[in-house]
Amino acid sequence: MRTIAEYITAETGLPPYLPYPRFLLKMELSHTAKLLYALLLDRSTLSQKNGWQDDEGRTYIVYPIAEIAEILDKSTMTVQNSLKELDIAGLLERKRVGYSAPNRLYVKVPPVVKVSLDMTQRNLYVSPKENCTSDLKKTLDMTQRKLYPNQTNINNLTESQTMGASGEPPAPFGRYKNIFLSDTEYAELKEEYPDRLERFIEELSQYIAAVGRGYANYAAAVRMWAERDKKGTGKKGIPDYSCKEGESF
Repeated sequence: MRTIAEYITAETGLPPYLPYPRFLLKMELSHTAKLLYALLLDRSTLSQKNGWQDDEGRTYIVYPIAEIAEILDKSTMTVQNSLKELDIAGLLERKRVGYSAPNRLYVKVPPVVKVSLDMTQRNLYVSPKENCTSDLKKTLDMTQRKLYPNQTNINNLTESQTMGASGEPPAPFGRYKNIFLSDTEYAELKEEYPDRLERFIEELSQYIAAVGRGYANYAAAVRMWAERDKKGTGKKGIPDYSCKEGESF
């Protein structure tokens, strides 16, 4: 029986593939939402080449939901839910441009992934080998933190090492000091949830400490938490944040 797979050699050409950003691995998004983001990011590179920019120079894409659903082999409802997830997480903006015209999709990236690394830096990002000396392992760990700060647990970052979405230095909030918000972000959230913000922050702080996860954007995480609270999911206390395929968060 002939195999359809081959070993990769130095001359092997790779099949077409989607870019999958590393920061997605740490985000509380459904698998479909992450895959959708990778698909939209790939489509954005095509828009860049074709010069699809608005008057402000922002690259946008036009991608019918039915076409996305066919490519991902998902229902249109699942795709719509995943688009909403990315919207809430701050990774996507949808804009109407006129009657009967398709929406423009603006794919966004966190500030930490905007830096382009040359091949020398990329090659430095390797896991320490078992036979490495302790000094070499420490050097590699420091190199990884400098080149890929989003790979470091957010609980271990200092205020000078992290920047909020607004570009301002954030301050730690919550009982476990693991929610990082700038003054602007906190003020906006306080205006949106004047009577519930502190409760959201405390519950989210406890959840993050329990599961050991971080977020690329903590203001977006608080809003996602508020969205789930509004739906009344879960029991009294910390809501149930398990999710089914296509659900947000």
